[in-house]
Amino acid sequence: MKGKAFLDWLEKLKEQKAWTPARAALRRSLAFDPGAYPPAMPYVEPFVQEEGWAREAHYLVAALYALKDGEHWEGRTLAHALREAMEARGSDSLERRFQALLDADRDQLAFRLRQAVSLLEGGLDFARLLEDLLYWFHPERRVQARWAKEFYGKESAEEEKEVVA
Repeated sequence: MKGKAFLDWLEKLKEQKAWTPARAALRRSLAFDPGAYPPAMPYVEPFVQEEGWAREAHYLVAALYALKDGEHWEGRTLAHALREAMEARGSDSLERRFQALLDADRDQLAFRLRQAVSLLEGGLDFARLLEDLLYWFHPERRVQARWAKEFYGKESAEEEKEVVA
């Protein structure tokens, strides 16, 4: 699994003394197109063999990992985390941001992901996030459909129970 291997790479980087400057460079790279900030390249380029969107997705996940200070929570997808945040805050704006994220094209995706991740408390499953981003532009939009199920699933299950009762 590509995401797990990349997460292992990031975890090893986090354990090194170089994590502080790496974290700063990766976080700063969020202000640029993924893969376009030269100070971040020494931390991602040795791992990445791909070109195009796959390369950009690796840079984006590395930057988001640094943004969350390397907090990897296995099994906590971005959709689940956003749902938790929406429920905790009672905020409709998080749902609107989530919908905008699902509709994001290549030019918007990095910005919308950065916004979404910065709103969250705690970590994410960054291995899964990379796997999802690698398939983000599949014509059938399977990733977006799964994220929607994860985000709305609990709520719709509770509504079904109320209707039956």
